[in-house]
Amino acid sequence: MSDPAVEAQRHAMAPDEVPPPAGSNRRIIPIWTDGPLALFAGSVGAVLLGRTLHEWVAFACTLLLWSFCNHVLLTVAVGGSIGKLIGGLRLIRTADLRKPTFRQAVRRWLWGFFHILISPFLMLTGTDLDHLDMAGLRIVRRADLRRRD
Repeated sequence: MSDPAVEAQRHAMAPDEVPPPAGSNRRIIPIWTDGPLALFAGSVGAVLLGRTLHEWVAFACTLLLWSFCNHVLLTVAVGGSIGKLIGGLRLIRTADLRKPTFRQAVRRWLWGFFHILISPFLMLTGTDLDHLDMAGLRIVRRADLRRRD
């Protein structure tokens, strides 16, 4: 159920205004889609390359390669990872509302690994570190982008 005030704000956006960030309920979809896909890709890589490389090395390399392709290359090409596209989300540049550049997507991808490492500390201390606008990018609902046109 959405808040009527938030909905009114979304409908009243000026054409050059950046859409609001997608809500946390919507952002959970990419986590539970992209994560298992990366683990599956790593497992397949470990099976296929396990005789050539050590299984854990093959797993880690394949997982990272999949993650890079999904979160950087696919995002630059179409505006989001598989999970974001399934969830009706897009990653946009806050400066001009277009798809991220390669450099921005790489910065955000690398920041994601750091954020995973520090998340337990942030939760224990109650610190709120909003990483969603990292590298000048924001996750928004695709519907909010359409309303602007």
